Amino acid sequence: MPVVQDPVLREAGIKAGIMIWRVENLQLAPAQQEAYGGVFYKGDSYLILKTVKQPRTKYDIHFWLGSQTSNDEAGIAAIKAVELDDLLGGSPVQHREVQGNESANFRSYFKTLRYKDGGVGSGFKKVVDVFKNRLYQVKGRRRVRVTEVPCLIDSVNSGDVFILDTKQIVYLFYGSESNKIERQKGIEVANQIRDVEHQGTSQVFVLDQNDKTVLRAEGRKFFTVLGANPEFINHIKSATEGGSDSLVAQSTFMHLIRVSDASGRMLMELAARAPLKQEQLDEQDSYILDHGGNKIFVWHGKLSSREERKSSMIYASEYMIEKGYPADTMVTACYQYAEPVEFRQCFVGVWKERVFQNHETEPQKRRAAPTVTVNSLHKRRERSEAKRMFDDGAGEKQVWRIEKMKPVAVPASKIGQFFSGDCYIVLYSYRENAGHGKEVQIIYYWIGAHSTPDERGAAAAFAVELDDKYGGRPIQMRIVQGKEPPHFMLIFKGTLIIRQGGVKSSFNHVKKGGENGVNGSGTEATTEAASQEEDAAAEAEENACKLFHVKGSTETCCKGVEVLPKASMLNSNDVFVLSYDITTYVWYGKGCSSLEMKVGDYIATTIVNKSAPMLGIHEGSEPAQFWALLGGKEEYADSITLATAEPVYPARLFHVSNAKGYIAIEEIVDFAQEDLIEEDVIILDCQDEVFVWVGAGANEEERSHGLELATEYISSDPTGRDPDAVTIYQIRQGHEPPNFRAHFAGWDFRFRTPKNKISVEDGVTLASDALAQLERDNYPYAELSDGKCPVGVDPCSKENYLDEDEFFRVFGMDRSKFQNLAKWRKINLKKEKKLF
Repeated sequence: MPVVQDPVLREAGIKAGIMIWRVENLQLAPAQQEAYGGVFYKGDSYLILKTVKQPRTKYDIHFWLGSQTSNDEAGIAAIKAVELDDLLGGSPVQHREVQGNESANFRSYFKTLRYKDGGVGSGFKKVVDVFKNRLYQVKGRRRVRVTEVPCLIDSVNSGDVFILDTKQIVYLFYGSESNKIERQKGIEVANQIRDVEHQGTSQVFVLDQNDKTVLRAEGRKFFTVLGANPEFINHIKSATEGGSDSLVAQSTFMHLIRVSDASGRMLMELAARAPLKQEQLDEQDSYILDHGGNKIFVWHGKLSSREERKSSMIYASEYMIEKGYPADTMVTACYQYAEPVEFRQCFVGVWKERVFQNHETEPQKRRAAPTVTVNSLHKRRERSEAKRMFDDGAGEKQVWRIEKMKPVAVPASKIGQFFSGDCYIVLYSYRENAGHGKEVQIIYYWIGAHSTPDERGAAAAFAVELDDKYGGRPIQMRIVQGKEPPHFMLIFKGTLIIRQGGVKSSFNHVKKGGENGVNGSGTEATTEAASQEEDAAAEAEENACKLFHVKGSTETCCKGVEVLPKASMLNSNDVFVLSYDITTYVWYGKGCSSLEMKVGDYIATTIVNKSAPMLGIHEGSEPAQFWALLGGKEEYADSITLATAEPVYPARLFHVSNAKGYIAIEEIVDFAQEDLIEEDVIILDCQDEVFVWVGAGANEEERSHGLELATEYISSDPTGRDPDAVTIYQIRQGHEPPNFRAHFAGWDFRFRTPKNKISVEDGVTLASDALAQLERDNYPYAELSDGKCPVGVDPCSKENYLDEDEFFRVFGMDRSKFQNLAKWRKINLKKEKKLF
């Protein structure tokens, strides 16, 4: 589970039910008990989480905005909704709720909603029942449109189908001249409203204008709700007055806007206009769907990034304001494979659902070998266009750091030092045509790995402000720590240093280490004693033992990164700077480059502990104090292949995933630790060693194919590499050995913590042993029932891995008789035998 950014969210989603928080002083705080009864203050913003545990875990996140809430509070509520979404693994559905226009799902949590003026301790007790009946018109022939219309009898005509949602009853009215397509679509939508919006608690009641009994019982209520006498049925508008069905496609307004950072910076661009197709949604991006101003949806693809998800919600609010839409316009976020009914209706054609295999009726079988061809992987991918060089890096640069939500200029003496807990904006100016052309600006905003969501939002906002200052001409590029492009590196001439810690956020986030951030609570010191305590802590932190990893043989890739001060972090290919209060060591690995040595000396003499003497030491000649400062000598990556300043075969990284429904493998150029995606498998080719890294969330198909692809990749290598001389390892997330970590600049142990803890002995496995495990067809009952699921075994069908004799002994019947049992009976038997 991701690191909890806000302590008040620590218990979120653990238990079924509703949890409510309110924004107070720009921070989240648990809401008072009255909020759980549906009492909300008009001047406040709230965050609401609904958790359902059965039959499977489901989350809904709502951020509710009072009519008198401030923009700051509303922004915090939106940001915290994204933070809570990330905490819960990206599976929740997000909803933006506005006072007086709340969604049906939100209203269902409370018997009634009551709004109070002001904040806590003030206000009145005016009770408002805010559920609003809704009327939908279903119209069209080849392309049917479902739109909400005023809930009045004047909206109804004889040529179309209408759906009246009163929560308890969903009325489906067939106009006498409505067509078959409209009636079929009406049934589909009415059933979806009943099942999705009302969780199956409503009833669908069909009324046909041609049926003489239409005005009996519930039929009369349909007209009463619309404000008309039931006998008005003979006077409703004609089909002609209702408009032509052929004009539906022309009058339908829908824009699909893509939000993506694939280019290296966050972009919002028009992706498609109506008619929309499901295939236009890319699972790697987020989208904003404008339904003519009636409602705005935000859709997140399965592989969309965290920044895309956060930015799309912010962009949706800004887009709504820019278009002049009413403040109560609904904004609803949804995720791939969990789209609500109204979203799906915006797309033509049959909506394709995700297909799940039926484990109960068919024994689990190993999937066929992957269709990908590894021969194509031997050709290296080129750098992306987003990482091209603009000039020689000799232009001017200004740097700001986000401090307490505001940009603060970085002194010239500290330009080039970045803290992983902070965000920075770099304005780079140069002249085209070798200094003789027009002046051009590039705005880089750098996101630290441990920065907070509010700081990232402030950095993006300041980048936009700078862009406006220069008339929208600059190029904006968003950069994530560890993925710095070559030109960004070049403007620092190999002196980019990334340190741990950072300044305090304006919210309650703890950042240890760095400048003014030692043991910070995120709040201003209010007493002199507290201030003195912080100063003492900062001084102690500055004098603490620090280790910097310097990696890169050119100015476009060389940088120093502060790492954990342990001997196991060393590797023979690079330079390391070990700083203490009385001594600074610069350790030169036997395969380091001249530039790494230069940058190591620069860090020692300019960045850390300038008063301490610098002592350069070569690998193999370390004094005892060097090892003592690192906590003792440990095994580190010292293989011969690492000790080459310019390796003939640089390490390569490949991403293996079946997120698209089939196994796909793709090379990642300029890789960093951030590319180790928890849900997938990674192959790292280090020439004489190949690692198959298994993320804690990778599925069985990805794990098995990762090993198979690695073996086939080595066997088909056209460079003449001897496959028998290459050792293939399978390693688990959280148990990476030193010779794997050595290929990543500045390994950060805090970067990702596996959701599923893995025992140390399972951390590293020879691929030959792992493949043999996957090829097993049968397992003993004792191994299947001990609470652990062997690699390659489907946890939902463990009984299929018993041989025939043991199956009969365990269940007291043969396999065919077992398969003929009722589903509930089979499940109970498997639970009883600890096989479920």
